[in-house]
Amino acid sequence: MKFEFSNEPQILRVFNYARDTQEFVGESDYYVAPNTGLSGNCTLEEPPVAAPGKTPVWCEDDWQLIDDHRGIVVYNTQTQAEQIICQLGPLPENVTIFKPSSPFDRWNGKTWLPNVNAAKVAQIAAIKTRRDEITADYIIIDDNHFHSDANSRIQQLSLTKMGQAKQIPKGLMWQTKNNGLITLTNEIAAQFESVTMDHDMRLFANAQRHIAAVEALEDIQAVQDYDYSTGWQP
Repeated sequence: MKFEFSNEPQILRVFNYARDTQEFVGESDYYVAPNTGLSGNCTLEEPPVAAPGKTPVWCEDDWQLIDDHRGIVVYNTQTQAEQIICQLGPLPENVTIFKPSSPFDRWNGKTWLPNVNAAKVAQIAAIKTRRDEITADYIIIDDNHFHSDANSRIQQLSLTKMGQAKQIPKGLMWQTKNNGLITLTNEIAAQFESVTMDHDMRLFANAQRHIAAVEALEDIQAVQDYDYSTGWQP
């Protein structure tokens, strides 16, 4: 229906569209004063009936049915990141409406598939992190837990040489993690280097045991549930 100017006032049925998105927002009766026209953002053209997932949008001089996914939650097929669609139009590339079932799912172009290898990589990384944490925690000499961080190890190398040479000052006190201050003897100091080496080798071997066990698993749930908490400290 085309608008025609008139010397007489008119009341016309108009169809309104939003100023920003141009989408249909409703219809109303519109009073047109003599020799004036329609205001912006409305037309006499009736929009087509929209099926679910579509919205009529005024495009220059006609209505078009545009995809409308606003409010729908989608997931990035590369990162699994969740987002809510806020704009009219087709879905962005690399998203799907299907939610992954675990952080280790991978998109195959049609659906999410569990990826046991990704789960293994994550679990092995966690095992190595645990190994490093325990390595820097403490070593044990005569039931005393001595700090094993980088700075403590530097000090202990010097103390090892002093202990082997029987040069630890008499009455020297040293802080431990479990027994507070103790008297540091030549016998204890002389063991720092060898005990630290044994500590590191034991923890490395324990980590490798857990890693091998994880790598041997084929079920993704078994990989995720694998318990690597054993064997770290005596």
